[in-house]
Amino acid sequence: MPLRQAQGGLSRILFQFQNIKFMYVTKMTAYMYILVCSDGSYYVGSTTDLGARMSEHRNGLGSNFTCKHLPVKLIYQEEYDRIEDAFHREKQIQGWSRKKKEALIKRKKEELIKLARNYTEFGVPK
Repeated sequence: MPLRQAQGGLSRILFQFQNIKFMYVTKMTAYMYILVCSDGSYYVGSTTDLGARMSEHRNGLGSNFTCKHLPVKLIYQEEYDRIEDAFHREKQIQGWSRKKKEALIKRKKEELIKLARNYTEFGVPK
């Protein structure tokens, strides 16, 4: 039976066959994603298996929040090499206002800049 180890965005698969040890390395992809719920609220999450995680959300097994706000729909995602980076981005976006999340979802860069906190303190970036 293979042993899977994750390190720095890579998955190392170790196994032994007829007294010969094998190891191969595969790239592990991680995702930060945003769902829209039935009441219009947003849910931000991260995972290494987006398909499986979406299935969990749709079946009421994904999170306490989404199981109470079904159905949900995937409306935005970003891809990362490491789950730590996806998780960091998840936490960053969870702290954003609804308007800022919508600007991200709609890919409106200028609106994102205007909604940034530092914009009001320091003016328009050059």
